[in-house]
Amino acid sequence: VPELPGDGGRVDVSFTLGVSDEADGQIVSPGFSATSDQWTEPATSGELVTFVGSTVPIWAVQGDGMASPYVLDWLPTGGVVTAVFPDLGGFFIQSTRVDDNPLTSEGLFVNTSTLETPPQLEPGDVVEVFGQVRETAQQTQILVEDPADIRVLDHDAPLPRPVDLDPPATMAEAEPYFEAREGMLVQLPEPAIAVSPTSKYGEYVVTLQHHGRQRLWQGEDNGIAIMVDDGSTATHLDRSTLPYVVATGDIVEGLVGPLAYTYGRYKIEPIAPPSVQHQVISMPSLPLTRADEFSIMTWNVENLFDTRLPHPSDPPLPTRSEYELALTKVANTIVAAGVPTIVALQEVENIGVLEDIAEQPVLRDYGYQAVLIEGTDSRGIDVGYLVRGDRAQVLDSRQFVAPEGLTSRPPLLIKVQVKAQPEPLTVYVLNNHFSSMSGGVAATEPRRTAQAAWNVRVMYDAILADEPDARVAVVGDLNSFYDSLPINTLREAGLIHVMDELPREQRYTYIYQGESQVLDHILVTRPLHELLTRVDVLHVDADYPPPIPGDPSPLHKSDHDPLIARFTLAP
Repeated sequence: VPELPGDGGRVDVSFTLGVSDEADGQIVSPGFSATSDQWTEPATSGELVTFVGSTVPIWAVQGDGMASPYVLDWLPTGGVVTAVFPDLGGFFIQSTRVDDNPLTSEGLFVNTSTLETPPQLEPGDVVEVFGQVRETAQQTQILVEDPADIRVLDHDAPLPRPVDLDPPATMAEAEPYFEAREGMLVQLPEPAIAVSPTSKYGEYVVTLQHHGRQRLWQGEDNGIAIMVDDGSTATHLDRSTLPYVVATGDIVEGLVGPLAYTYGRYKIEPIAPPSVQHQVISMPSLPLTRADEFSIMTWNVENLFDTRLPHPSDPPLPTRSEYELALTKVANTIVAAGVPTIVALQEVENIGVLEDIAEQPVLRDYGYQAVLIEGTDSRGIDVGYLVRGDRAQVLDSRQFVAPEGLTSRPPLLIKVQVKAQPEPLTVYVLNNHFSSMSGGVAATEPRRTAQAAWNVRVMYDAILADEPDARVAVVGDLNSFYDSLPINTLREAGLIHVMDELPREQRYTYIYQGESQVLDHILVTRPLHELLTRVDVLHVDADYPPPIPGDPSPLHKSDHDPLIARFTLAP
């Protein structure tokens, strides 16, 4: 009825309620219909269910869709405690009253984060809880705000048998598959292969062995990916705070835990560390850059800050020993990369950090010269260079600030003269750190595409307008996939990607949520491409978990792998 008159007008309504049947602890009614002369169509309800007893069963709270039908309702429910995670702010329970609908989950997370004193519970406790049903970050849970609303009815009850987890191949099928098991105790039914290492957030991804997948690739339909968490929200700067770690390729067995949903992914929260069969690590290294060649390396060194203020809120300000260790790992990585002629780095705090790297004993003889111009990034991270003084000379360096605040990390151009016979070779390198994907790939890609277009304009206006045959490289952490619009914008401007020379299985510099991908790039003009002799990704970072405390090796200084391109100087 669009409106009622304000003088006491009325609508006569006739309600019809269906007959109810009682079965399996619930009263089920087909629903009701309401009719009136003023309504062209009757109003109807769906099936109405009243539960007999003191609680609403968990499967009903979860519902058979992606969200609970009871969102924001206050209600009682109960089950057996399957796992307690103080660092997640709650515990998981599972139904003792099971329904026959395969689309409803029998498990639920109980959020106790607002309680001053967390309840002292153990797996096997049978509880009744009262709270508000929430969809917190799309995880169905019940928020308890009073410790008296958690009642322990029994102890040492048998835990439900964990459900075997073997998701379907496509993401469209996998999402409802996982949703129907959210909150339940699950397990890997067979050995699984880690397709990513343990991250600093304690997460990694596996696939079951029968799928035969050693690696998952960005852009594919990876429904078979199973993410594992560490039962906390902690950030781990090294392995000392992790119960166990895995590297890409390790075999994981005996993994059991409830299935949570946080930060947009379903995750197993293990109730105990699984068995891990570690693969033998063979430290990769490249041959030294020869006298008749030069090389360009790009690498995001991930939060390379010194020990002085100002400093961002994250990560913590490093101690002197932590800073020295980071410098050592960076220097050892540069050596493992063959001591490149030009090293383009991203996420460096200031030029003093670059100078400290150049002074490391393993690099001191190469005379690396530091180049950095401060940008305006809110965290204080910049792009910069180290250029081998024994092989090359920096002739010029310029920063190109984009219009309208397009980037807080402006492209940094250097003009380098490389020693060669019979005459030196001039090379231009444009170092970048494009905007991240943290707001979502689709939402942020237009900005990165505009940043790529700005590089094209800088390249033509500042270099190619006067030197059409100049040898130019556009490099950096471009936060863009290999065949994405920003990278294709550079290709369309005549640049050639050096990774075109690599087989697909070597073409990755980063792993995100189990998917190997390219975020770091070197694209060159044709005159420079004609000198290209070799391309390598030094896989010392992306496949490995946080480092061993005090380890000076190149292993996992960053979450990005370095990309190195070599060029001939021979006539």
